[in-house]
Amino acid sequence: MRIDFTEIERHYKSLRNMTTFNLSVPCVVIGGDDQPHETTLSGLANHLRVSSAMSNPLVKRYIGLANQVGAEKAMNTLLMDEEGEEFALLWSEAKTDVEAGCIATMDDLVAAIKCAKKGFNEATRRILVVQINEKDAEVLLVAPPSNDFDLA
Repeated sequence: MRIDFTEIERHYKSLRNMTTFNLSVPCVVIGGDDQPHETTLSGLANHLRVSSAMSNPLVKRYIGLANQVGAEKAMNTLLMDEEGEEFALLWSEAKTDVEAGCIATMDDLVAAIKCAKKGFNEATRRILVVQINEKDAEVLLVAPPSNDFDLA
């Protein structure tokens, strides 16, 4: 999906007029309808289904271990650990979240906000655009096509 800058120009103007970075900074979300929707950084979680269970260190440990030794061995290792019961509950919650359409973690949301701050602080300010796909989301920073683009 490729959009033309003119489709997000009014959202960019809102960002350009802000003097300080905070969670009310505007950003754009492009969902299944392929239309840009303005939200704020604090409103991103309303558009991007987020799983807090997937951000838990035990679940992260499982994913890392599964990549090294395989899913079954990693699962058995973590279930036998002293925190096995907690892991089992978190893993169940994470699977439920994914089945419900969660495509991001809390860590992903924090990373998107950090990305937005980077774009806010650049010489030619850039706006955060989140393209939501079927199973994931892309985080982009977008600026006008050139420095002499007329945004008056």
